[in-house]
Amino acid sequence: MNWICLLIFALFSIPAVIKDIRELMIPDWTVFAGSAALLAYQAIFARECLAQGLLGAALSPLLFYAVRRITNFGMGLGDVKYSILCGLCAGASLAFISYAAASLICALYFASKCLLSKKTGLSTKIPFAPFMAAGILAVCTAARIIF
Repeated sequence: MNWICLLIFALFSIPAVIKDIRELMIPDWTVFAGSAALLAYQAIFARECLAQGLLGAALSPLLFYAVRRITNFGMGLGDVKYSILCGLCAGASLAFISYAAASLICALYFASKCLLSKKTGLSTKIPFAPFMAAGILAVCTAARIIF
């Protein structure tokens, strides 16, 4: 993972996050075009990131599909597909740390929303892509600065 990978990720994540917030939908073009751009960049210019990226892109949707099944399809398929882009950007090890951070931030958001709104409950739909993107950007940036 390097700064250009994060930039490519951010460029394709911004429209995905905006669409998810507005309509609870992640456009396929953001996931697949972003994944293709990241894959091409890593294959040509950042080969040291390619193996971890491919592993992250393969394992991330498995995790999110399992969550989707466990929650009785409470998580959207767009989040499962978006995890491919996230995993490709961060690589397997950082992606899963990022997902833990995203889940924590989302839980705090949901808890505060429950306290402030009487209409919020377990059936409330929350766009998860913004939390995933924030987790990837925060963890990868921190890792890049520290290491």
